[in-house]
Amino acid sequence: MLIRSASGLRGIAEDHFTPELIDKYISAFISTQNIKSCVIGRDGRPSGKQITRWVINALQKNGVNVDNCELATTPTMQIMTEKDNYDGGIVITASHNPSEYNGLKFLQTDGTFLSPEQCEDLFKAVDQNILLEYTDSLGVVEKCRTANDEHIDRVLAAKCIDVENIRKKKFKVVIDAVNGAGSFILPMLCKGLGCDVITINCNGNGSFNRVPEPLAKNLGSLEQKVLEVGADVGFATDPDGDRLSIVSNKGQAIGEEYSLVLAVKNFINYQKSKVVTNLSTSMMLNNIVPETIRTKIGEAHVVQQMNKLNIPIGGEGNGGVILKEVHLGRDSLVAASMILSLLSSSNKSISDEIEEIPKYIMIKDMIRFDSKVNFDSLESVFDCDEINKLDGIKFIWSDKWIHIRKSNTEPIIRIFAEASTLEEVEDLINTLKNYLK
Repeated sequence: MLIRSASGLRGIAEDHFTPELIDKYISAFISTQNIKSCVIGRDGRPSGKQITRWVINALQKNGVNVDNCELATTPTMQIMTEKDNYDGGIVITASHNPSEYNGLKFLQTDGTFLSPEQCEDLFKAVDQNILLEYTDSLGVVEKCRTANDEHIDRVLAAKCIDVENIRKKKFKVVIDAVNGAGSFILPMLCKGLGCDVITINCNGNGSFNRVPEPLAKNLGSLEQKVLEVGADVGFATDPDGDRLSIVSNKGQAIGEEYSLVLAVKNFINYQKSKVVTNLSTSMMLNNIVPETIRTKIGEAHVVQQMNKLNIPIGGEGNGGVILKEVHLGRDSLVAASMILSLLSSSNKSISDEIEEIPKYIMIKDMIRFDSKVNFDSLESVFDCDEINKLDGIKFIWSDKWIHIRKSNTEPIIRIFAEASTLEEVEDLINTLKNYLK
């Protein structure tokens, strides 16, 4: 099943992606976004090089000039697209999906993803089989060799990242980039911050030696390595490098929800601010910044609200941190730098930092997609303080919540729930699942 969403296009590479399919989507991108110059990059998975060749061919024969960054994180591509004023960018990635998947993420000239409305226009053009007439003049293809350096420079220039103070601390850091796009750039960043860097799964060959999504349960090897070398912190990314998860100095994967919380804690040391996040992000954020604004799930929705309200910090509880000063996109380099900055200023360990934050238990569950689910009919399941129907349906109490929605990227229904105790969370989820049977 080829999945189309506000996150772009993704599917199983061998089953779904062909030169003909790529031609259709690239033609639609060119026609709907008026593309004459484009920058591209990929996340390292095995099918990436072949799909890159197809993408370049489709762009080139339509007269589009192409700069190829080759292995590059999604945030690197966002910065390059914005910085050099390309008409658009393309990231060849399936994000956290398994290695047999791949996809296309489309960027507009300001480096942000296409809006949901722009995506719909692109998909309509594909469905209407709008193909362009090839030009007599082929586009020029060049390699871009400066993208990683430019990304790192942009991050280290951020006002809320105390580079000199971090360097004085000489942190020992272990990095697990799942052999994806962050394999070289994240160690480069940390070395530039004066860290003693140890790497695992950082050869960039796209061989996923762990489950690619950087959830706590998938980070056993990183936990072991942090303990083995006595590191101050462990950082794990997903294949395209826009999400960051943390392992503490005690060798404990603390969960990706803490990445945004700790980054925001660092940010408000420099500037008091509201923060924008999605409906499924932890209540911990409200304990750091009471004025937390919630949006639909998806980076594009968070970015849109940050722009609309001129809020400088935001992100998602999946490990995605967005710092407007650097660029309007989730960025593992931004997250890692902000967390190191927090540790350098507080003189506390990661374990000590998280001890100061009120504890909640969150469970992220799912069920296979059932088109018969009527979200309006769910309103009577719980007697709660508030119901939010901005994205699916969320039931809210003062000290707990449960959120159910259709996934944007997989044929599943996602269920998120959070409360002070495991018993309360399980009761919320079981009540909902029993109702859906």
